Amino acid sequence: MRREIVSASQSTPSDGSLTGDFLDGPFVGLGYRTSTHEGVTDEAGRFFYQAGETVTFFIGSLVIGTAAAAAHLTLASLRDRAAAGDSDPTLPGTVNRARFVQSLGREADLRIGVTIDKTVRDVVSLHAEDISFERDANSFATSDAVRAVFSELGLRFRGSAETRNHLRRALAGIKLFRDVKIPTRDGSYLLADVFRPLEAGSYPVLMRLGIYGRAFETGSVFSEADHAASEEKEATWFEKNTDGIPSYFRYSENAVSANASTWVPRGYVVVRVDGRGVGNTPGTLNPFSKQEALDYYDAIQWAAEQSWSNGSVGLYGGSYNATIQWNVAALQPPALKAIAPLSSDSDAYRDLAYPGGILLKNYRRWWWEGMVGKARRRNADAVDFIDELASHPWDDDYYAGGGLLSADFAGIDIPVLTAVSQTLMIHSRAGFEAFSQLSSPFKQLLVLDAAYSSYMYEDCRPELEAFFDRFLKGEEPAREPSPVRMIMRTGDGGFEWRDAATWPVPGTEYRKLYLATASGHGHGHGHGHGTITAHLPELMGTAEYSADVQAAAPGLPMAVFESAPLDEDLELAGHFRAVLWVASTSADADFFVALRVMDGQREVTYQTRDPESVAPLTWGCLKASHRVLDPERSTAERPWHTHRREDALPLLPNEVVKLEVEMMAATGRIAAGHHLRIEISPAEGRGTTPGWERDYDDSYHHEAVNRVFTGRLLPSSITLPVVPRQAP
Repeated sequence: MRREIVSASQSTPSDGSLTGDFLDGPFVGLGYRTSTHEGVTDEAGRFFYQAGETVTFFIGSLVIGTAAAAAHLTLASLRDRAAAGDSDPTLPGTVNRARFVQSLGREADLRIGVTIDKTVRDVVSLHAEDISFERDANSFATSDAVRAVFSELGLRFRGSAETRNHLRRALAGIKLFRDVKIPTRDGSYLLADVFRPLEAGSYPVLMRLGIYGRAFETGSVFSEADHAASEEKEATWFEKNTDGIPSYFRYSENAVSANASTWVPRGYVVVRVDGRGVGNTPGTLNPFSKQEALDYYDAIQWAAEQSWSNGSVGLYGGSYNATIQWNVAALQPPALKAIAPLSSDSDAYRDLAYPGGILLKNYRRWWWEGMVGKARRRNADAVDFIDELASHPWDDDYYAGGGLLSADFAGIDIPVLTAVSQTLMIHSRAGFEAFSQLSSPFKQLLVLDAAYSSYMYEDCRPELEAFFDRFLKGEEPAREPSPVRMIMRTGDGGFEWRDAATWPVPGTEYRKLYLATASGHGHGHGHGHGTITAHLPELMGTAEYSADVQAAAPGLPMAVFESAPLDEDLELAGHFRAVLWVASTSADADFFVALRVMDGQREVTYQTRDPESVAPLTWGCLKASHRVLDPERSTAERPWHTHRREDALPLLPNEVVKLEVEMMAATGRIAAGHHLRIEISPAEGRGTTPGWERDYDDSYHHEAVNRVFTGRLLPSSITLPVVPRQAP
């Protein structure tokens, strides 16, 4: 049979043969040979063949490999002539072939593929006799012949992990474009990674703008070593067990944002944008700011105008990547059609900085120096984030756009799917506030656990897919989703999913339980003890404890109140609050309130996917001088404190005052026979992450004593949200 010679410039074979290409290419100028055709791939990287043929590819005199001819191949399709099998991008021979060919490309992301010209063919041919792909990856990479080829061509020999990652993406139908410039309105630009479907078309976009960098997991790429480390992390994540990866990063390719491997095969473009001062993006690093929101707006509109976009943009991400969605959504960029801020914050003062008026000092320092710091552009300008928080201890203009932005829910009218991470030290309030205040035509609330990352990427994936398919693609769901979906925690790691029509849950009964001291009083610089009762105690009593945590170390001083064993199961879902009548010998005091569940002497823990956690069922805190309430914003479910400097109420020594402490909304089924335990302490108790402790001001803790009063005239209490048990 005659073999037709097809040149690189010939666009169509003369005999109506079939056309093939490489998904991980294009590879232009690659020699090929079948029983009927011989030539080099054309300017689009195409080769020609007849049905049922095998095709051999070569560069000069070096045979790269052979495959069954098909419309779409990858370098993983190629084998030694005697070998056969499925495409496996981890086989040594496959990696060696792919690594060799990919390294002939000049762009790191191979966005325009590889062009093989006469110079390349001549150099490769010169060393071809000593090049063998069928050897282990290390000896192949260090062989004299391979090193000589790339030294003489002046090209970087790519890493094995980088090669495997590129192959894997191609097999999944994904093409990556790195360091894409996005112009901003002030003449500057942002840098982004864009993951697009290989098949040409216009697609909806899922975007996140962030400050954790674009390296795999987190961080930025500033050097070859950073690049190699990122590629190794990516390959490990896809090819090996992820159990050893910290839970925060175990489920996401890049710091709680959309996974390209999930969404691109579903027909989306995924765009990851670095904010100013992050990675190689110029500008001043300024998180949660108005400038950041404006940049986000520009990035959204830019994405909508690209040829690969259908004009609809959605935002998806958790934590920081969720919080700043509220800020840009309130600016109403026309192309923004839906947002999914999962486990976010929204109030810059109450959520991000000073919950209960007490600075998240060590957590924020760890976050700024550890999480943000390793992604920050070298020598980039940045706001003095930690000192700015410390210098604004009251809720002022700094938290309303003067420095940080707080969410403007009234300005958001697009579909929203939001989630909260119940009882986490952050991310446990915003979703509830949003769900109650948004005027959006569609809003859905997910109530997750503190270990929210696994729920985002696994349990709630169907909700997210249906949400974005509906509002970015126009595909109506098979059934209308429940407005509220929550995990009902059942203790010792167990949970069940429960749906509700609204939040708070219909039929919620707010049940008040009173604190009491058994003998009318309790005292001591260690623990004051009392009980919890359903009836207002007649006797007045006092539980006294030291406020001087440092003097009392290693134990944490506290007042402890315990109930009798419950005579019925309790199903709790909603907002808790504590009302405390207190006094201190100092001018101020911090009150931390934790609710725990006990089975005899054993604590029943309620974290579902953190077996080491000893966090309480729920918690809350309040600085006594911040106790003034806003009557317009306070509700039956939760108190709302003004936290304004002009409302400050320092304590007089031993003056009795009333505190209403917001405790985090939570769910929990408490079995009959178990009992409740309330701990009131001057600092956080068990369950706090070491190194993330809140601010401790020794000036009003030193040698101070706090008291909690109980009884008819000073009725300290806790209110529980009891809901009807849902039928199985």
